[in-house]
Amino acid sequence: MTNISNDTEMIISILNSNIETQLEEYKNFHIGEFIEEPNQCGCFNRNDSWYIYSIDERNFCTFTGPFGLNGIIYACAKLLHFAKKFREYKFSEEELEIYINNNFHSFDEIDNYK
Repeated sequence: MTNISNDTEMIISILNSNIETQLEEYKNFHIGEFIEEPNQCGCFNRNDSWYIYSIDERNFCTFTGPFGLNGIIYACAKLLHFAKKFREYKFSEEELEIYINNNFHSFDEIDNYK
C-alpha cells in the first residue's frame, strides 16, 4: 500500500514543475480531496486508486478512473489543459481506455466497479 499523503505531494510537485503558474492559482482544482461544490474539479484516492472528477455548475459530478500514479498525473494535466507538457506521463493504451470509458456518477458506482 502506498502512502497517499506522499503521493499527493508528488502529484502537486510534478504538476507545479510543468505548468506556467502554481496550482494555488487554480482555486477550483483540488488534489487529494473531493470538494462537492459546483464548478470544482481535481483528483482523489479511493480504494487504493486515483480518480479525477469534474462538477458542473448544476452540481452534476463525473468521476473517471481508476488510475495509477502516472495515469492520474496525466489525467490531471488533461483537466488543467496542459497535457502537451506532460508527454512523459501520457496514458498507456489501458489508461486511455479507462479515461474514455470509465465514467461514474457516485461513490457507490466506484466502489462496485470490478
